[in-house]
Amino acid sequence: MPARILIVDDEKQLAQSLRSALLMEIPDCAVDLAHSGEEALSRLAGAAYNLILADLRMPGVGGMELIRGLRYLDAQVPVVLMTGYGSPQLLEEARLLGVHSYLDKPFDAAQIAGLLRQALPQGSVQDG
Repeated sequence: MPARILIVDDEKQLAQSLRSALLMEIPDCAVDLAHSGEEALSRLAGAAYNLILADLRMPGVGGMELIRGLRYLDAQVPVVLMTGYGSPQLLEEARLLGVHSYLDKPFDAAQIAGLLRQALPQGSVQDG
């Protein structure tokens, strides 16, 4: 069964580009998109994911609120947080919420694919 990844980013074009790049780098996975924290929480309530890749800054439910809600639904799923607005305080808060990794924007497809391979449970993806 392929790994399921949920990308959460309010920038629709960026999310779609990231999805396309991931499918090229990690072809044996299913990638869903959510364009808001609210949409992500709705998807997470109805489906299981192996990994969440979430933007920090989004209107409404932002990345940290999303992670708090996610931990209520699935305490174990790895989360990779993406942002162009990092700070030491943010890193510490993310670590306390169990965020697997923190990724500064901009990044390239190979960089994110490598990070996601590390974050995904063993055996859930094959190298592309």
